[in-house]
Amino acid sequence: MEIVALKTRMLSRKTLAHISGEFRRAYKIREDHESVGMFTTDNDDVAYMAIDDATKKARIEVVHADTLYGGEGCSTWSKYGGRVFVLFSGPKVADVKDGLRYAADFVNYHSGLQSFDGEEDLSFYAQTIPRAGKFFQERYGIQEGNAYCYLMAGPIEASFAIDKALKAGHTELVHYWQPPSNCNSSGVLLTGTESACRAAQKAFVEGLRSVFMNPLSY
Repeated sequence: MEIVALKTRMLSRKTLAHISGEFRRAYKIREDHESVGMFTTDNDDVAYMAIDDATKKARIEVVHADTLYGGEGCSTWSKYGGRVFVLFSGPKVADVKDGLRYAADFVNYHSGLQSFDGEEDLSFYAQTIPRAGKFFQERYGIQEGNAYCYLMAGPIEASFAIDKALKAGHTELVHYWQPPSNCNSSGVLLTGTESACRAAQKAFVEGLRSVFMNPLSY
């Protein structure tokens, strides 16, 4: 089975240069940040990785990032809603524009979303990042300078492959998305050395391959 990269789309992105006091209070945005940026994508995992990457490069702070229930196909309000909504703040509008630019660059050119044989119903996310950004450091407690790997797939194949990943290297499980997640998937966030994370990623992908090739064999 051949592994093929899948394209993620950023569906919408906007900035607010000067937020209102009510908006600031609603999202608990810090007083020295006067601007916000926001975006949606058609894959939530890519969006989380993208905004974490952006926090390493732009003067921004993630205010809200959450997966929508059911995913892109269940939206009854907007074709731009996608699977996730991300909102972040910055001191000035130039800072949040930088954040959007870096996030878009990751979505377009650096995403780890893939599938076997290019089939969307055999898709998965598996990517190792050498150094965590501020977003993942704060949300998941990953130590500054540590690598992490982000592993996500369907419920049964992920559950099988996660065990393989945990046995493959000296990594620490920092978050587990037990099935079913909002998008009916499952996955883990592991941290450790870059080499350990890459070993876990490789074992995860091979575990997925085993399930996809023999789904009824036990």
